[in-house]
Amino acid sequence: MPKLRKGGRSVAENSSMGGPMEKQPQEPEEHLPPQSESYWGSVRFFKHLILAVLALAILIPTTLSIRFGVSLGRTKAELKQLRQTVSTQPAPVPPAGGGSQAAGDSSQGQGKEQRLENGGPEFPAYQELYPDLYAQPAELNSIDQEKTVYLTFDDGPSARTPELLAILKQYDIKATFFVIGRESEEAEQWMRDIVADGHTLGIHTYSHDYNKIYQSVEAYLEDFNAMYNLILEATGAAPQVFRFPGGSVNAYNGATYRDIISEMVRRGFVYFDWNRMSGDAVRGNVPSETLVENALDRADSMRRVILLMHDSARFTNVVEALPQIIEGYQEAGFSFAALTPEVKPVIYSYPE
Repeated sequence: MPKLRKGGRSVAENSSMGGPMEKQPQEPEEHLPPQSESYWGSVRFFKHLILAVLALAILIPTTLSIRFGVSLGRTKAELKQLRQTVSTQPAPVPPAGGGSQAAGDSSQGQGKEQRLENGGPEFPAYQELYPDLYAQPAELNSIDQEKTVYLTFDDGPSARTPELLAILKQYDIKATFFVIGRESEEAEQWMRDIVADGHTLGIHTYSHDYNKIYQSVEAYLEDFNAMYNLILEATGAAPQVFRFPGGSVNAYNGATYRDIISEMVRRGFVYFDWNRMSGDAVRGNVPSETLVENALDRADSMRRVILLMHDSARFTNVVEALPQIIEGYQEAGFSFAALTPEVKPVIYSYPE
């Protein structure tokens, strides 16, 4: 019987001439079962590894961005609620005896809670510190003028103060100086000059030491009280407004800013952040032209401006830029005023 070759052809078992049998053709190599190879270290393994790395590179930042956005929104909502809550709480009656407590005693009762004698709710012990450290009552948020610029100068007084005062007097403009602790007769005279010219003198803490003042509410009160007394003794005027070094919410006070803000608002003080800055303290001596450009950026679109600048002997270009900044806002139709407790504040918040 003839055998069928693949493809249907027959092959004779013996040739008619007695020749050898025709050999059966071998399977093509492509139909042979593939030889097994190791997955680890193979091309397929590295392809999968690359795809996994790319997926993680996309997934991790996306997840972190979502979590950060949720956390940021929650923090801003808590801060807004906190300000609304503490603004409605009346300040407690200072303990009998009066007198400003010595700065070194601020650690007394730290971390403890006190209970009112009538069995009322507990309150932090730091509320009893510095019984004279309260602002005068004011009609808060009663001034909200459009097209108004509030020029503010931080970190003074300094050798620049007389120059800044001369320019402000030339343009008949009132401004706000948030000062720090400089105990010298010259510095005290500059503060008196600020008040005498009708400007607002506010507190920017005594030490301006971020690591120190933001450790706790007690630490902030101790430093703030020292600056309050320095201004009061030098000028006879009790400061009512203040500015947090670095802004009300910054990289140094994340653990304490809620309690510090709550306590300062409870005592009646008003704090101001800013919505425009000249950039004079960002690095070295920034050219005056850049300061003017930064200060006037999008001025036409601003409803009102609280402009941050600095009163420092190191930043000489602020004096050069100030006249151009004033004239630029005047040309844009703005007027100028000093901050008071009645002015609706600009409160710092993280960007969206």
